[in-house]
Amino acid sequence: MENFEHTPKYPVQTLGKALDILNYIKDNPSAEGVSLSEISRELGIGKSGVHRLLDTLMAYNFIEKNSSNSTSYRLGWGLYQAGNAVPKQHILSGSNYIGIMERLCKTFSETVNLGLFNNYETIIIHQIEPNRMLRTNTQVGEREPLYCTALGKLFLSQMENDEILKYYESIKPEKKAANTIVSAEEMLEEMARVRENGYSLDNEEYVDGMTCVAVPVRDFRGKISYGISVSGPTGRMTEEKRKEIIAELEKACGEIAAFLGYNV
Repeated sequence: MENFEHTPKYPVQTLGKALDILNYIKDNPSAEGVSLSEISRELGIGKSGVHRLLDTLMAYNFIEKNSSNSTSYRLGWGLYQAGNAVPKQHILSGSNYIGIMERLCKTFSETVNLGLFNNYETIIIHQIEPNRMLRTNTQVGEREPLYCTALGKLFLSQMENDEILKYYESIKPEKKAANTIVSAEEMLEEMARVRENGYSLDNEEYVDGMTCVAVPVRDFRGKISYGISVSGPTGRMTEEKRKEIIAELEKACGEIAAFLGYNV
């Protein structure tokens, strides 16, 4: 069987074998299907046992026979329909991210934001603030530009360069702070760095004196659905601290991404 994280306390061998068959056919995709003999040989299950299991799976439309070869089997549409229900049952909610964000805030004593992409802007949907005097002034529900924020750059980075250029033409970027990137050509260079590094930086580009680091949260399609950032006064966000933040952000975002089906 595949090495899943969960090990059953009371395994049902027959069910396990049926799932092994489904996984074998999944891992060996073919329009012609996989023969009963091959399944028996590769999985070490007797042919009669394989036949009974396949017959049961066919009753649920999880498996179907190849009409031109009665001894070959492929995955059925019933399995596809069951799989399509998975994303609907893995919608991000507070129980999936609040504890993770609180952990980040406690570790670094800086503001932690969760954002999503909407209509070429970032919307902050949750925020954890540290118990410090000097903090960011971002608010939950706030809409932020893509071009000058760390979270926004994540969403820009998954666009094609042509779309980024059109975005720049449509918004007419303003110089929000000392280091705001208002040139589309410079932003394309920045996007190349973000894609290569796997994280983004707002180096005093949105608010003077504030630095922000963000890492993407991908879903089962590999799409960046959300991003988490840690931000604080530039004086506190040293290079060493930023490296520590990036490492912890990658772990945190990986946990949420796993719930959303990334790298399944």
